[in-house]
Amino acid sequence: MKPTDQTLQRLLDAAAKEVPKVAVPPFGLETRVLAQWRAVSADDESVSLFAFFRRATLGAGLVLVLCAAWSLTGNGGNAIGDEAARLDYHIQTSLTP
Repeated sequence: MKPTDQTLQRLLDAAAKEVPKVAVPPFGLETRVLAQWRAVSADDESVSLFAFFRRATLGAGLVLVLCAAWSLTGNGGNAIGDEAARLDYHIQTSLTP
């Protein structure tokens, strides 16, 4: 082996033997962080905003369905529609040379 390979191998072996040191945070720090996290999640305003948009979307969808159902039901506007169609036909025929 080359000298650089031996040096590299020794460094890798030394690194493999090293025990990783895990730093454990103090108990007080952990409790403060968790308490702050719970306090912030309880007063989150985006939850109420999301609920408002969800209700608005459901309401708009309901209005859309009701309008579609209303437009497909009944024949109440056919007389006016027929009269408008005849008037449109007369206007178109009078404009043609």
